[in-house]
This record gives sequence, structure tokens and C-alpha cells, in this order.
Amino acid sequence: YLPQILSEMPVSWRGTTFKNKELLGRAGFSKRLLALVASKAASGGKITTDDLDTVGNAEDYLRVSTNISTTLEIALALEKGYDVSQVFSFASSAMPIVAVLLTAGRPVHLYTGSAASQFNDEHLATLKLLGADLTVHSGAPAAHDGAVVLALADALEESSKVDGIIGSSVLYIANPAAIDESKILVIRKRMATPFTTPVAEARLQELAGVPVTANKAEASEEDVAELHAHLQTLSGTAANAGARPVLFTAGLPALCSLWVTLIAAGGADVLMCSTAYGGSSQLMDLLDAAAHNLKKHRFHIQGTASIVASIQTALNELAADASKLLPRTVLFVEIPTNPDMKVPDMPAIVEMLRKYKEATGKEVLLLVDSTFAPGSKVLDTLRKLTEDLAVIVFISLSKSVSRGITTAGTLVANHTEEAKTIIDKVRSVSAMLDTQAKKDQVNFLVENHKGVEDRCDRAYAVAVAVGNALQAAVKEHMNYDMRLAFVSPDQAALGFTSSTFSFNLPAPEDASDEWKAGLAQSFVDKLCAHKEFKPCVSFGQDNGLVYATVPATSTQGAIKEEDKAKQAVGGVQLVRVSFSPGSDPVIVSKIFSDAVAETYAK
Repeated sequence: YLPQILSEMPVSWRGTTFKNKELLGRAGFSKRLLALVASKAASGGKITTDDLDTVGNAEDYLRVSTNISTTLEIALALEKGYDVSQVFSFASSAMPIVAVLLTAGRPVHLYTGSAASQFNDEHLATLKLLGADLTVHSGAPAAHDGAVVLALADALEESSKVDGIIGSSVLYIANPAAIDESKILVIRKRMATPFTTPVAEARLQELAGVPVTANKAEASEEDVAELHAHLQTLSGTAANAGARPVLFTAGLPALCSLWVTLIAAGGADVLMCSTAYGGSSQLMDLLDAAAHNLKKHRFHIQGTASIVASIQTALNELAADASKLLPRTVLFVEIPTNPDMKVPDMPAIVEMLRKYKEATGKEVLLLVDSTFAPGSKVLDTLRKLTEDLAVIVFISLSKSVSRGITTAGTLVANHTEEAKTIIDKVRSVSAMLDTQAKKDQVNFLVENHKGVEDRCDRAYAVAVAVGNALQAAVKEHMNYDMRLAFVSPDQAALGFTSSTFSFNLPAPEDASDEWKAGLAQSFVDKLCAHKEFKPCVSFGQDNGLVYATVPATSTQGAIKEEDKAKQAVGGVQLVRVSFSPGSDPVIVSKIFSDAVAETYAK
């Protein structure tokens, strides 16, 4: 039935973000898809697009799983008589092995048959810093007591007994007692991705025995160079082919490569927001636990807290005992922050980092996540304040730059030699991990990066109009001046034109705790009853839709409960909404106003 599935594949399966309600997980999706196939086999019917649409979604974001990549994993599992839980595709040839290394908790032996190891001595030394204990052997696999045994598929013999098999960028878990699939999934969604959609579709076409039409397009060198230059100028530094940005399969693999690079360079203390994107936070937790020389520290900005004051307090605490600090301190800040949309005072940030470096004698790196405002030219702003501060911009290209068509990420160095040296080392580490962007992703970026500045400006204008209408509706129905967590006009004028804002709806005085706790999600449900909205965790889309979510139960799943609780106002959690440049502000404003009226109807 693979040819039918391929020919009838819904358009919605090809996206990067999916409705985040009633998610099935890979196991649930597999159960439903196989039941559909079985019913068609029994009836002699053919699979239709509507049939596939009604199966549901495995997960809500490509970096976790897509219906297409999961369908491929189901097919690969069936070939071996496995359950889908035992098969993981990776957009990387190295990460199927690395995922086992980081989760095994004991030595791992890898047998490569007649093939050479893809890890050299330097790679093995770097992996050891992450707690990995890997021994690579040629020839056929042998048993090792108290260890996990992996083998390349071509190294297997008929009598071989192994815990895991490494296929072509695929991990097959032969022994679930030795390799925990739930831990593998966490590593894949935080440090890598499954197969991209074009790659998964091409592999499915091969299995189905139909002509392979997917994953054929490839960008020219000239177009890729133009993309690199644009990412540099977007970030506010001069185009420089000698310090070109690194492109990754997604945003988190970009951060992972940076953190591993700093671990290999002696280590770092990383100061980041307690309510930063949950994926970024959990990634840091994973590497903090794995490596002895990467330490996570937090500052807090919930509600009306000052971001500058919070960072200063945290830096003072670190500097109080400089003898315990690692060689480099990284201030990792989202600008604007997620979901609070706060923009720090740049001169204050520069000055506090200068004083911190002077007081501690440690190297300092400022890492700016400009995903919400990729055209902010923040590096130019910072260079006007200091020539000496090493700064790297991180952008999740899965959002505005790609128009949400592909996942990808990038790291861009400022003019300093220190930042450029770090980026060069990141390039090597990401090559070892094989998490640099694949050709289909680069091609999508080449096709969509132009015009991102205009798209962000138009989406920001929609957000402003709808935000004003929302506040007016709340004032009318509750006589309450509701604050929007949104960039100010002055901040937008500096380039921070975010298309996203968050808000805490007010609760009536007589509302129960249960009603307050459910208000945010209830409001999102009212919005998403309309075709102009989608219950979705992402932003930066260019599809005319408004994405709505409750961060505390979606993007912040890995954030501590006490930190999420600080975002609530009067027992009501934040709602976050993100707008497309093509959203109709009149129609969307009315939907918001009607939802407010319905929420507070007596």
C-alpha cells in the first residue's frame, strides 16, 4: 500500500508544524495507519487522501516526528519484524550512534565490518567529554558483557547478536532492554531531527518501487553564497565569505554543536532565561548532566521583572566566586524573549559584561537568539557600543526566514576574531555530528530567504492592529487594562519587529481556581474554532494563519513548573499568538473580540 499512500499523501503532511491537539505519538500513529491498511486490504478498497487525513498526527513539529518520517519508520520496522518504537531515522549519519552513546550509561562497542570508522581520534576524545565510552572494531560483532553492542548493517552475520543496528542514518533497536527508545527520542528531538520530508519521501519511493522524484532539487553555489551573505547582513555584520554562517538541520542542533564546541575548548558557564524556549532549556540540561565542564545558570524575567536587573543579579552571583567558574561565560539571551517579548537595554548589557570580564578574568561570549526578529541587525547595534565583545547570533531558520517550509538553524559570528574562531570550530563539530543542513533544506532556504524583512514588518503590523483590538475588547467587557507582552514601538523601530505577542486574560473576581486554570486553553480553543487559526507551537509562518498556543503546556514542556507558574497572573496562564504577514487584521481582530465577548458573557 506504499504507492497508494505516496500518491494520496495529504498536503498537511508536508509541513513542519502540525495541529498540537490529540497528538498520537509514533506508536499511536502507527496503530492507526496499519489499521487503515488492514481495513483496505480486507475490503479491497483504495487509500484516499481523506483516509490519511483522518489518521491524525504523530507529533506537532518536524524535529520530533512527522507523519511522513514515521510512515517510513513503520515500513522499515515491518521489514525487520520490529515495532515502530524500535526504529529511528535521523537526518545525520552520526547521530544514530551518538544517541546510543549519550543514553547507554555503559560502554558501547561499535562493529563496522570492512568499513572504516566515521569517528577519528579527535572525534572520540570529544565524545568522551560528553560521557561517551566508545570502542570501534572492524569485523563482525562479538558479545561484550556489561556493554551495548552496535553494528553497521553490513557488518552483521547470520549468527550476530547485537543490541542495535546502524543502517543508512537509521537506528534499529534490536534489544529494547539495552537501548531505551524513550531516551533516544529525547536525543533526536533535542540534538538532531528525523529524516527531512524530501529525504523520507524519496526513501519511501525506493521501498515502494516507484520512480524516485523527491529530493532532487539542489541550490547552486552562488545562491548558497547569497544566502550566507544575507544571514550575515540580517544579523548586522558585513558579508564575509571567510566567516560564513554554519547552517544546520534545525535550531537545536545548531546550539548543540556550539555547546559541544565550548565543552571541547575547556568548558563554559551558560547563563540563560529560566523561561527560554523549552527545547533550548532541555538541551542545556542534557549536556550539563553529560559533561563536567558545561554548567547551566538561570535568570528570571516573568511578569514585569526587569530583564537587565535579573541578568545583573545573576552575573553578580557568578562573579562572587570566580574561582569556581569555567574558562568562558556565555550570556544566552533571546531578543525578544520568548514568550515575554522583552528587549534588553543593549548599552546596559555591554557594560555589565565588560565589568564581569574585568572582575572575573574569564572570556565572555554573548549569544543572541534573534529568531523572533531575524532582521534586527543586532550585531551592528552591539558593535556601535563595543568593538571587543565576541557575539554570535543564533537564528532558528525554521520560522520567518524559511517561511515555515523547512526546519533549519544557523550561527552567525560578529566581526571579532574570537567569535569567528568559535564558528570555525563549530563547523568541525557539526561535521562530526553530521547535523549540518541537508541539500533539500538549503534549497528551501535559498528559495525563501529573500523578502524576510518585509514579511516580518507586515506580520508585525498585523500583530499591532490585532493587539489593539484585543486590549479594547478586554477593556469593554472587563473594564481592565490588559498588558500585552509585546515589543514597544521604539523597539520595533530598532528592527525588533516581532509578529508574536503574549497575554494573561483577566479572571472575574468570582471565578473558581479551576476556571482560571483552564481559561488560557479555553480561549485558544475558541480562536482555533475558526479557519484563520491553527493550534500550533511555531511562528514566522507565511500561510495566512494565526498560530495560537499556551506556552506552559506546549513550548515550555521542559521548563520547571515553578518557573512557569511565575508567568501566571491571577491564576491565569499566558496565551501566545503569532501572525502571518498575510493575515487579515480586520477578520482576525473580530475573531479575538468575539472570543473575549464569549469568554466573559454573563
